[in-house]
Amino acid sequence: MKPSMNNRAAIPVDPAEVAVISALYQASKPVSGTDLANRIGRSRTTVHTKIEQLKKTGFEIHASTRNGYQLKKIPQELSLPLLHFLSCDLPKPFPIFFYTSIDSTNIEAERLCTAGTKPPFAVIANKQSAGKGRLGRSWHSQSEQNLYCSIAFAPNTEAEKLRTFTLWAGIQICRYLQKLVPNLPLKIKWPNDLYCMGKKFSGMLTEARIDQDRMQTLIFGLGLNLNSLESAFPEELRKTATSLRVEAKKTFEINTLCIEIIRACLSAYENCIEESTTESLVEAWDALDYLKGKSISLREKETVYSAIASGISPNGALQVKTNCGSIKSIHSADITLNK
Repeated sequence: MKPSMNNRAAIPVDPAEVAVISALYQASKPVSGTDLANRIGRSRTTVHTKIEQLKKTGFEIHASTRNGYQLKKIPQELSLPLLHFLSCDLPKPFPIFFYTSIDSTNIEAERLCTAGTKPPFAVIANKQSAGKGRLGRSWHSQSEQNLYCSIAFAPNTEAEKLRTFTLWAGIQICRYLQKLVPNLPLKIKWPNDLYCMGKKFSGMLTEARIDQDRMQTLIFGLGLNLNSLESAFPEELRKTATSLRVEAKKTFEINTLCIEIIRACLSAYENCIEESTTESLVEAWDALDYLKGKSISLREKETVYSAIASGISPNGALQVKTNCGSIKSIHSADITLNK
């Protein structure tokens, strides 16, 4: 495999650290140094070294000469060895490429595909310097408290099969997050934004390479404002953007959440590829629809007009009721709410 063109290489995972985390995470009582050494196939000195390295990255591990080691707390920020442990039941192989900082996880996923990395895989970063949004917009992504992740697939199938993938992925992700905040109204703004209390807290971007009507690669990117404070947003975004922490008034465990979101995306992808879902897209979307019944402005190329959002069609197109009373299908447009 050729190296990535990005000037910041992915951080390599340490299998010994993953093994130590696995042993301590699943233990209900302290684990002795000897037992840990036997489990990971290393010396007790190596175990001690790995424990100290993990503590420096935010793991709270208590050590007792008599009882051994016990995991008390995991990091509040993303941890590569913890992500690898938590992803152990995802389909294999499923590489995770982790960066302290990168231009864009979607761009890096595309570079990795071009360099020969075989999907599926994930690209995750603490920060992005050129996060990508829909319609060429940028995504503010300078906080390590948030999640920036892209998942690459190699469908090699008819593009039609994945026409509604982004919508299904949004539904699956929104449903998972709703379980974490049952008292907050999480909604999806067509086609790819998540909203809470009238403010955006997540955006999704799907990019594909299609040759002769067959989709060769598909990259799904997600930016999720998770644990950032309101003060972390630029002044111009504070009236329109928020985070789950701000709305729920609590912090969330980002590593588990990251893997569960990846799992939700993999499920949405498989359902589309296998055409195995029996659930109605229209009904599933309706329960989470942020726009339905609202007056909106649509910009299609140079044309701007108002309409009433009226749900989506079975193929994922936005349905709007125009001023003349007719229903129009929208496949791509810049949409804003009318005040």
